[in-house]
Amino acid sequence: MMARRDDDRAGAKPYKTYKAGRGRRTSLDDELAGARPARSRAPASGEDGGRHGNHGDKTYRTYAAEAGDGRKSRAGAKGAGGGPRRRRRFRWWHVPAVLVSLLVIAGVVLTVLAWPGYQKFDRAVDKANKRVDGKTRAELVPDDGWIWRRGTTIALFGLDEAGLPAHSDTVMLMRFDPSSRSVNQLSIPRDMLVNVEGYGQQKLTQAMWYGGPSLALKTVKEFTGIPVNHVMVVGFQGFPRLVNAVGGIDMYVPQTVSTGAGPGIPGSTQRVVTFEKGMQHFDGKNAMLYVRIRKAYAEGDFTRAKRQQAFVDALQKKIVQPRNITRLPEIGKRFMSGVSTDLTTNQILELAYLKWRADSGKKLVLKGEFGWHEGQAVVLPPSDAARQRVIDRFLGE
Repeated sequence: MMARRDDDRAGAKPYKTYKAGRGRRTSLDDELAGARPARSRAPASGEDGGRHGNHGDKTYRTYAAEAGDGRKSRAGAKGAGGGPRRRRRFRWWHVPAVLVSLLVIAGVVLTVLAWPGYQKFDRAVDKANKRVDGKTRAELVPDDGWIWRRGTTIALFGLDEAGLPAHSDTVMLMRFDPSSRSVNQLSIPRDMLVNVEGYGQQKLTQAMWYGGPSLALKTVKEFTGIPVNHVMVVGFQGFPRLVNAVGGIDMYVPQTVSTGAGPGIPGSTQRVVTFEKGMQHFDGKNAMLYVRIRKAYAEGDFTRAKRQQAFVDALQKKIVQPRNITRLPEIGKRFMSGVSTDLTTNQILELAYLKWRADSGKKLVLKGEFGWHEGQAVVLPPSDAARQRVIDRFLGE
């Protein structure tokens, strides 16, 4: 019996065995795992040889005397029936990191594709900026910070001629308000009786004829009390050019209406153009005819102002469509050639962004009573209280 134990000890394996989940880690464990240098150690005298001899049904894990490379040991343990390989943990920041990377790549691609168009549009806007004289700029109130954050008010004048001198057929204020996500419009009838500095009581349209954009802008500011940040003067040809540049406008016509098309010279015959009730597609030429109709209904200028507001709204929605980014060069070439504005290219893009994200907008008309002044039909201004109520709604107050 003693001989058998001596034989077992003589053939003892160079490692100790541990039952799974039992015992404490000793310095020998560290040596076997390679954490500490190996040192000579005599076999334990009280070891049970039966444990070493029972290899058929092991309830314990074994540790090799030479741990070697950690990755090889784990691979060996897996192949020998050890635990599964540890999976890499999911990190929550992986998702936003990937999304940001994709957005950056998309932004670079769009920039490369849109940059030539942006440059052409910028050159056209620069020419439009040079058409605004110093007197007109002096009437403007600087913006309070970025437009896309603080909003702005723009005065829009539509002329009845290609250039100056001309009358203003369209007089409209537009308020872009990012806080309420709205774009409000306030139309003032062209025949509104107002005080024109240096000319007394005149129709509003006459201010543009007498003193150009600077006098027209000054007159509107004094009449409404609204500070204006920017101005845009659109010539007679600029409007239809813009409509054609964006591929035309689809808009609902609330009531069948007809108008004459032609020079309008006494003795000449004009062609009659009828716009049927319902959805209609307008090209630049028909768009100009439609928004200039004056006497289709009993209220004349008031209904025309509403048509102009509806058309401007439809036009803005068409312009800010993503597919029109590629049409910037055409828009700049056709539209800006007939426009005078102090708005820069980046400011126009900010306005497009505000219009794109706008959820609502009020369409207001500053109405008055029809009357006569010095033998001319005019629109008499409303009372101060009625005027202020409309202006407060426009400003969102």
